[in-house]
This record gives sequence, C-alpha cells and structure tokens, in this order.
Amino acid sequence: MSLLNTSSLLGREAIIDFPDSQAVVHYSPQGVLFWKVTDCKGSTSEGRERLSYLQLSDTLHFLNWIEKSGFTVSQVVDTARGTVKAFWSYTDENTNGAQRASMFVDGQFRFR
Repeated sequence: MSLLNTSSLLGREAIIDFPDSQAVVHYSPQGVLFWKVTDCKGSTSEGRERLSYLQLSDTLHFLNWIEKSGFTVSQVVDTARGTVKAFWSYTDENTNGAQRASMFVDGQFRFR
C-alpha cells in the first residue's frame, strides 16, 4: 500500500457517474477501496481493492488499483471540480502484444 499525506478523500464515500455506469465507492482510511458498479443495463459488480494513493493538492488525488480480474484502474479525482479522469486497462484477446486494451473515461464525482 502506498499512501502519502492525509486526505479529505480517505474515509469518505462518493458516487462517480461514467457514461455507461455508476460507481459507489468508499475510500477507507486504511487505503482500501470498496466499490460497487452498476452498468447501463442494471448489472452490478463489486469488490474490495488495495489502493495506491497520492494526494497531489488539497483537491486533486491520484489513485490506482488492480482488481482480481486483472482490470487495472488509474484515476485523477478533482474534488473541487467534481471530475474524474480514469484510465482503464483490461484483458482483450483481440489485441496484439500483451493482449490488453485500454481507454480513457471521464466521470462526474460527488461525495455521498
């Protein structure tokens, strides 16, 4: 676990609206992320992940975690603007090389 500085983000819950899904997240003070995602079809998934976290400023936060499936998430959360810039990397057998694909996704962030 990599946690640097204390943060108004840790110990809080939030909702992130992405174009095709909504995530309800809890950032524990111990650096564990609890998440539940509901996609546009109503399907849900959830998990508990160990966070790597770096507070960049009072309102800007960088987070990264790797889920059990190998799905990897990096996010820059701006609590002042209510935005998230996410980078997702995941297994895709139809790609060359390491059989991984990736994409950037923008989201809207709000504390719960």
